[in-house]
Amino acid sequence: MPDAANLPDTAKILEALRPAHLPPAAAFGWADLALPIALGLLLALAVALAWPRRIKGRRRVSLKVLGELRAARALPPAEAILAEARLLRRFVALRDGAEAARLDGEAYAAHLDRRFATDFFTAGPGQRLVALYAPADPNAAQAEAVGQGLENLFGGVRA
Repeated sequence: MPDAANLPDTAKILEALRPAHLPPAAAFGWADLALPIALGLLLALAVALAWPRRIKGRRRVSLKVLGELRAARALPPAEAILAEARLLRRFVALRDGAEAARLDGEAYAAHLDRRFATDFFTAGPGQRLVALYAPADPNAAQAEAVGQGLENLFGGVRA
């Protein structure tokens, strides 16, 4: 048996077995918030710089559609109605998908009225665009009413 003089002190042994204690937490201050604030400001700056380019792109699409409408209005009435109907179908396919562009008749007119928030296609001159195979050819006044109505509708669209 070992003698008592060579045994380590039990208090020292127990002290060595205790887990290490972390120092008390430092107070939370402005220095801890500096990095997240700086990153947030940089992100806001990047969005602010990119936003006008996005608006310009939307404006170009809208101007292109209006240009095509004006070119269609210069055609004879029956051809103008057909060109405007094709442009409208392309627009619906682009914005709402091919399924919406395949609609016809009253369902298509109702969809267009919901899209443009109007009754131009169900109760106005836009009915002529939905019923392309109507027996009578459109006269110049009907074609003008349809073209003017479409220009007004597309003028307010953010494409």
